Amino acid sequence: MLTTTVRNTRINLTKLLKLVGQGDHVIIKSRSTPVAMLVPYEKPVRRGFPDLTEFRNLMKAHIRKTGDATAEIRAERDSR
Repeated sequence: MLTTTVRNTRINLTKLLKLVGQGDHVIIKSRSTPVAMLVPYEKPVRRGFPDLTEFRNLMKAHIRKTGDATAEIRAERDSR
C-alpha cells in the first residue's frame, strides 16, 4: 500500500493509476490526514430476479379455490 499527498497525486496521477491498475492501493493524505484511497475497480455483481414460478402457480391455485389471493400474499410476505 502506497501513501502520497494531494499535491503529489495531482502531479503523478497517471503513474498512480497504473499502480492501482496492477492491484496496488494508494492512500492520499492532506496534511498528514488520510482523505481518500485509490483502489482497483471491481465490476459490480449483478443480482438477477428470483424465480417466481412456484409463487405464481401457488397464486393461480389459490385464486381458483377462493377467488382472492390477499391472504396468501400476506402469508408469503410475513414468512420473509
